[in-house]
Amino acid sequence: MANIKDLAEMAGVSVTTVSRVLNNHPYVSAGKRKAVEEAIKATNYQKNINAVHLSRGKTMLIGVVLPFFDHSYFSLILITNQAMRENYKIVLFQTGF
Repeated sequence: MANIKDLAEMAGVSVTTVSRVLNNHPYVSAGKRKAVEEAIKATNYQKNINAVHLSRGKTMLIGVVLPFFDHSYFSLILITNQAMRENYKIVLFQTGF
């Protein structure tokens, strides 16, 4: 699997330029943008979402541990509504106890 260093080598640009293209930064020349996009297509590059979250310092995930999902009390938890409004994702874990 290719990384941004590989893309930079293939496109003949810096890692910073590749990063700018990946993040839709406006200050990249059309020629360099095209070279990077061709390298992305040639390698079928996919962003590593874990690396993105690590670099930003947050995952936008909230983990919730519940004994049961099917109990009516737990299905009415308010945190899910607020989390969705704030663009967080909920990860549910059922303990069974």
